[in-house]
Amino acid sequence: MTALVACDLNDQQRELVRLIVVDGKPPEDAAKLAGYHPKSVYRTLRLPAVAAAISESIQLDLAAVGAPLAYRVAKSLLQDSSVSARVRADLSIKVLDRAGHIAPTRKTMSSQQKSLSEMSRDELADFIASNQAEIDKIEAELAFRAKDVSYLG
Repeated sequence: MTALVACDLNDQQRELVRLIVVDGKPPEDAAKLAGYHPKSVYRTLRLPAVAAAISESIQLDLAAVGAPLAYRVAKSLLQDSSVSARVRADLSIKVLDRAGHIAPTRKTMSSQQKSLSEMSRDELADFIASNQAEIDKIEAELAFRAKDVSYLG
């Protein structure tokens, strides 16, 4: 755990965070080892500084330990010919996806790849015209759910 994570914590809270995140102890066990009463640990875990430290510690541990380990496991499975071809193919797709190599979609229209704010007036008109049935369906559903709040005094 870095000093950045634990800067707002006292020693007892720091130890509690370490026991939960690094050692993987259940909160009640971590509480006993850190010197807390087991029933008071959940109140401590809800403190903003403690909750933030746990969250940040998990993120750091995932980046420093979990992700490299998961990558090594995935790589070894991909290279192991005794692993079924289907498992290796599925794992390959997932590894490529996590690496940012996203499979192309069927939608190839340029106006659908742009956000509405980037479209020209003509592109917006074409978009509305091509999606009018969907727009009408959604508007009808919203109108059906609307409640009359007018006062008839």
